[in-house]
Amino acid sequence: MASTTTTTTTLVRCFLAIALLSYLFGPSAAGCSFDSMYSFGGGSAMADHLASVFHLPSPNPYAAEDGDFNHGASFVAAGSTVMTTAFFAARGIQPSPLLKRSFDAQVQSFTAALDDSICRSRSECINKLQRALFFVDQIGANDYEYAFSKSKSIKEVSRYVPIIAQIIKNTIRKLIAAGATHLMVPGLPPMGCFPGYLTLIGAKNKTHSYSHNCHVGLNTFARLHNDHLRQVLMELQLEFPDAQIVYADYYKAFVALLRNHVVLGFRRPSLMEACCGFGNRNKFHRKKAVCGGEGDSVCSDPEKYIHWDGFHLTHEALKHVVEAFMAAGKGFVFPEFKYPEVAHCIIKKVKSGALWSRLLSFALLDFQ
Repeated sequence: MASTTTTTTTLVRCFLAIALLSYLFGPSAAGCSFDSMYSFGGGSAMADHLASVFHLPSPNPYAAEDGDFNHGASFVAAGSTVMTTAFFAARGIQPSPLLKRSFDAQVQSFTAALDDSICRSRSECINKLQRALFFVDQIGANDYEYAFSKSKSIKEVSRYVPIIAQIIKNTIRKLIAAGATHLMVPGLPPMGCFPGYLTLIGAKNKTHSYSHNCHVGLNTFARLHNDHLRQVLMELQLEFPDAQIVYADYYKAFVALLRNHVVLGFRRPSLMEACCGFGNRNKFHRKKAVCGGEGDSVCSDPEKYIHWDGFHLTHEALKHVVEAFMAAGKGFVFPEFKYPEVAHCIIKKVKSGALWSRLLSFALLDFQ
């Protein structure tokens, strides 16, 4: 009898241990803050890292055949912009073949997919979307990158900012009308610290001022965009008080990354040098915006680099940026994220989380 009891107790303990491990480390944890995530924007890997934080798999592309959309979907399109080709053409910029799926077009695809593949009924959609995170990744960055690549000046592109911010506002309003209740919208990083922008703008005029090897004018421009973005997001929050619209301060998180690069394991040359590319000292050539192709060299230790190519961060750097967003009470998101009221959600622990708590208080000292 005792043997039977011992065996039963052992089996119960094993079952509970397996259940706990599955809960903590499985791709999706029951009871977590969000059951699904829908991503939009121009194609960085930030959404994948954010999904991991909430025990979710990376969102599948919405157009994938036989895709599993139980945990959300990605409507991201590489090279996508806020503005249409007509906007650029009217300003003397030859439209690019990449400019096919604007942010608004992505949202239209989402609303169409609600009936086709995401939900079976309106009531199901309401329940599903109330526990979904909508992530709008650096929207507007490609508009500016494209304009600067066509030799437009900072002064001229600055005039685009209020227009782009208003279109972002109108498009996010459509997402909320479709059922989105929890949204995270990152701003732009300090563009003047990226190899691609340093090459496109810095090489044109040697009189531009620099701080910490970053282009001051471009960083000021990025803050201009971020100020307009925060303003329209606050206006949307007032318009939709039941929604939760969070601004993620990518600029501040990236500056913290630069200032603490040694502690976080990044090599000093990687602060302004791409892991993959060719050309000048930044390993970026204006004729090749992204890595890949004949003549490119790739570093042997990408985990020690911040920049992958001229305009994109490495996976390791993006992971740290997302960790900063999730560092409660550190001022990297506004307002602070209030997670849905569900039982016992345990957000994945990140190995450098404790480091962020100690380091971020001086992240922006003497940095422009």
